[in-house]
Amino acid sequence: MKSKKLLSFILSVLLVSSMLFAACAPAKEQTNADVPAKDDSVEANAGDSNDAELPTEEKYEFPGKNYGGYKIRIITPDQWWAMSTLTAEEENGDPLNDAIFRRNRLVEDNLGVEIVQTCVSGPDGKARKSIQSNTDEYDVVFTDSAQAGNLASQGMYLNLYDVPGLNLEKSYWNQRANQSAELLGKLYFTTSDANIITNDAIWVLYFNKKIQQDLGIGDPYALVREGKWTMEAFYNMAKESAKDLDGDGKWSAADLWGISTHGLGFLAFLECQEERLIKLNAEGEPYLIDPSERFISAFIKAHELMNKENGLWLHGEGSFIGKTAELDHQTKTFMANLSLFCAEVLGHARVFREMTADFGVLPHPKYDEKQENYYTFMIDTVPAFGIPITVGDSERSGVFMDAFTAISVEVIMPAYYKISLEGKFTRDEDSIEMLDIIRDGRIFDLAVLYNWGGFYSAAITYGTGKEGTNPMSVFDKNRGKVEVAIKKTLDAYNSWD
Repeated sequence: MKSKKLLSFILSVLLVSSMLFAACAPAKEQTNADVPAKDDSVEANAGDSNDAELPTEEKYEFPGKNYGGYKIRIITPDQWWAMSTLTAEEENGDPLNDAIFRRNRLVEDNLGVEIVQTCVSGPDGKARKSIQSNTDEYDVVFTDSAQAGNLASQGMYLNLYDVPGLNLEKSYWNQRANQSAELLGKLYFTTSDANIITNDAIWVLYFNKKIQQDLGIGDPYALVREGKWTMEAFYNMAKESAKDLDGDGKWSAADLWGISTHGLGFLAFLECQEERLIKLNAEGEPYLIDPSERFISAFIKAHELMNKENGLWLHGEGSFIGKTAELDHQTKTFMANLSLFCAEVLGHARVFREMTADFGVLPHPKYDEKQENYYTFMIDTVPAFGIPITVGDSERSGVFMDAFTAISVEVIMPAYYKISLEGKFTRDEDSIEMLDIIRDGRIFDLAVLYNWGGFYSAAITYGTGKEGTNPMSVFDKNRGKVEVAIKKTLDAYNSWD
């Protein structure tokens, strides 16, 4: 571990990848009699998990509030591929379970609250129905990020900048997420490390070391370190691995492919080249870009990678010759040694722990060597939270979420570190170094957060199509409805002043 920065990333993601699929756990029953005397010291209560170095330099101090046993009601999405639970009934020896338990006890005891989670598929619908009926049913609402913008545009959320108790400038908040979701100087939703799916949803590149070594392909780790991990370098490696092994002239499960992924991978390959579909003008207003020469070039590079006709892209969730129930997902085809690369969320790393072949983790490539940074696409299922306008006490929700997020960083992340030392996730030190780069480069696109006119899906569909080499056509076709949708959002935001 070379730096606190590296450690910070490890703490925030590695344990998640060690877990098997987890369902939502029920909230712990607690009465006022169960609450011991308040103790503001995190270290005094966090147990052995705090023996490791913590990822933040400043320790959180509780604000001295007590809400008399109030039940904090949180609704969250239930994802089959991620760890969705925010609660743990008791300590059972599992580091993450125990860290969640201690995190919750610290927050509950120091604020005098009880955490009650409702974990469902489609929380946006339930939240919308509750808010529209003017029912104070939830104190905090987590939804997929692609759903959060819609709720905000419909006036369902409070401006987080106006919520007392939220210290959004603090290091335990994701500043890039705050900046990405802000419109007209207002922030109606953002992310929080209190929800583990936030880390599970980081989009990464995996590579099969056995295939790399068998083909004698160069070392991608070295290319990353040297700043030479570019779309061209990545394309050449994927192309080298695409081999029609049975010689029948058809790409099938009998052959070796370049990359296993699904359509969302196209947007990841586009945006890792430092391009966005929606940007902000000087007034903080969003607009659909006019594709520049560089954007068009980046779009074409991404399109060339997503080519099923030459064996570069095995669409694991689509159709291909030889597809079976055992090969119906990109994780399965990658594990079956059908592709050199796999582009997927970090949460699927726990599946790859069962692989016979060793695997590594990489950031997505740059446009060219002149591009300074590597960027990581945050997918549309990253959980974003908002505070409903119907909440009875906004300050209580703000104080709770501030503490809940801060203590998650201080208590849960050291548990991730403990697990990483046991080798539960990465199989080499290089992967851990790459994960630090991946974490640093997380980006969000307003096109995904607000899904205006369904444009990001349209761009993916066009970019993965056979003729998807002229992005001007998909922009021209969709510009009208996207601009109407943006105007509707801006009008709504302005009307609330």
